[in-house]
Amino acid sequence: MFTRDNVSYPAPPPPFSACFPSDAEAFRSRDSIRDGMLEALKRDDVKVLGLYGMGGVGKTTLVQEVAKRAEAENLFDEILMAVASQDPSIGKIQDQFASKLGLSRVEEWKNDTDIVRAGRLHEKLDKTGKVLVILDDLWKHLDLQAVGIPCPDKHKCCKIVITTREKDVCDQMDCKNNTFPVMVLSEEEGWHLLKKMAGDCVTSAKVEPIAIEVAKECGGLPLAIVVVARALKDKSPTRWKDALRQLRASAPTNIEGVQTDVYSRLQLSYDYLDGEEIKHFFLLFSLFPEDDEISIEQQMWYGMGLGLFHQAGLGGTIQEAREKADSFVDILKSACLLLDGDEEGTVRVHDVVRDFCISSIASKGQQHVFLVKPGWEFTEWPEIDCSADYTAISLVNNNIKQFPCGLDCPKLKCLVFDGSSQEVNIANSFFDAMKELKVLDVSWVRIPLFPPSQGLLGKLRTLCLRHCSLGEMEMIGDLKGLEVLSLNNSEFKDDKLPKGISLLTGLRLLDLSDCSDLMIPYGILSNLSRLEELHLDDSFDKWEKESEEEFYIENGGRRERYASLSELKSSSHSLTTLMGIHVKDASLFPKDLFFPELTTFRIQIGDDSDDDENYSRSKAGLMVDFKGSSIAKDHGICSLMKRCDYLQLSQMGNMKRILYDFIRDLKMFVVEESDIEEIIISEEGEAVFPQLKCLELQCLPKLASFCNVGKSREPMQSQSLFTDKVCTK
Repeated sequence: MFTRDNVSYPAPPPPFSACFPSDAEAFRSRDSIRDGMLEALKRDDVKVLGLYGMGGVGKTTLVQEVAKRAEAENLFDEILMAVASQDPSIGKIQDQFASKLGLSRVEEWKNDTDIVRAGRLHEKLDKTGKVLVILDDLWKHLDLQAVGIPCPDKHKCCKIVITTREKDVCDQMDCKNNTFPVMVLSEEEGWHLLKKMAGDCVTSAKVEPIAIEVAKECGGLPLAIVVVARALKDKSPTRWKDALRQLRASAPTNIEGVQTDVYSRLQLSYDYLDGEEIKHFFLLFSLFPEDDEISIEQQMWYGMGLGLFHQAGLGGTIQEAREKADSFVDILKSACLLLDGDEEGTVRVHDVVRDFCISSIASKGQQHVFLVKPGWEFTEWPEIDCSADYTAISLVNNNIKQFPCGLDCPKLKCLVFDGSSQEVNIANSFFDAMKELKVLDVSWVRIPLFPPSQGLLGKLRTLCLRHCSLGEMEMIGDLKGLEVLSLNNSEFKDDKLPKGISLLTGLRLLDLSDCSDLMIPYGILSNLSRLEELHLDDSFDKWEKESEEEFYIENGGRRERYASLSELKSSSHSLTTLMGIHVKDASLFPKDLFFPELTTFRIQIGDDSDDDENYSRSKAGLMVDFKGSSIAKDHGICSLMKRCDYLQLSQMGNMKRILYDFIRDLKMFVVEESDIEEIIISEEGEAVFPQLKCLELQCLPKLASFCNVGKSREPMQSQSLFTDKVCTK
């Protein structure tokens, strides 16, 4: 017989702070995130919050601190936390919540199905009052109803906080604008954490300067700092020096815990990437030095050469490859494997992530084996372990002057090298054993003679010779399979583009930007019939008229003809991008030169003028100085006007009006120094400018009206032409 004295009741669940005790270090950089999350949790309109960041950055610790503050302020009647992990199991998540709520002691719990458990959990939470549910380490969308968590939109007293490495997961879980990125610690905070975890040994005169450098190598990643500090706690200066050497070499094999605790977290993020193409693309970012601002465009060139942007046997345009590369970068940023660079179009790789790529993926794998030695200040080519079967080698920021006679690397697909503007000698036999090479980047050097490939580099698709002083280059015509050629900021023998380039009939992208004093001989561009992109920013501008004569008479002598725009007719149906085209006179632009596929261009016709920032950043910009002459409606220039987002017209001669059809989709519109009388709408009598951001009309003494109704020529009174976002000058 039971009496009141011998009946026992389950003990109440312990408070959240007792379940997750910690002595977490408070960091100023995290205070704003913690306070922001607490303020969001107090708002009735906020239902789901997301906290995202790379593995090991401290998301779990931070969300626990937020929960403890919320508990101390009595914001919730119950706070539950469960780890979801990479492959979330509904049953395991339910068990974690049930344990905290006392449901796991119910006899039927273990034998119930997930659906029945979800009902029990929902009923319990529905009666609990204000509930905060924390889902830690969530990798993909989770059906809350399937777990038994009340829907926050329907249950006003339930709020959800998730932590994840994928920003996209925050969107999938409907966090809306309530997402909080967790970045790495500042250099000062990283050093402070290492001192705390490593103990008094770091304060000694012999260890402290080494320990400061060790902290820097950890890149502000809390997990890496803690693991390294614990491994080196109370160790001798020699052990600290050895650890620093390993970290700088991206090979921390003997530092206890780095592989098992730090790199294992990053391995999960890498494994979770969908597809070998994006994994290979990600590894390419490890070819560059620590803290480098890495050009996304350059990585796209490498990816094209390696065939990462289209399925086997299927083609694709360069623009499609660029869009695919941008998509990959977005995915990698969302996974916190890439960071934004300071400059537009660049990204960075966290030092620890880069070291992980080199030491854990690209040094042990069979598919990708990288040798990366950037900034080691080599003066001679390092010894290569030919048995390693390297697929990529990077020797960036070194002082090597003499290439070896050859590299026995039959599986090498990518070779990246740059020097310090010194002269380098490349032996004729250097490429003999690299028949699989697809990407070659040799930059910031002087090359008196580029070695003839003699057909050995038949698989080469991408060649970058940037910031180089190039001597004899005619043998470049041997590279028949070349698709991407960048000669950006380089100088050429006699300032002439090598005629051998005319033999590269499969070339799809030619980058000649920033090549000062460049002369493009006649006949090269006309042979590049597959060309999709031509980049000439701050480069060649000496276009000549089409003529059957091979030479012009000049001061009694003869000179070789320069290229004409008419040569682009051979590739006009494939060209999608023309950047930095400068034509000094409108009469040099052929009236029958049309580019039906052109979507991206910056073309200036006329004298040099102050470069407008909006023009230089536009996707489709056109500046035309007519020098007093006018053109017909069917002229090639007019076809470009209709596709602009930036259009600047000046000195328009006897042209009295501009038709609305040519300007309706503009974002920036400038008309100056002309006798134009009216800018009119189409014959249908409609005129709106939905994209217009800036309108500039200056030095137009005869302008009578901006917009009149078609045939009636009556001023429009009732229709609003512009939004309130338009800036007028």
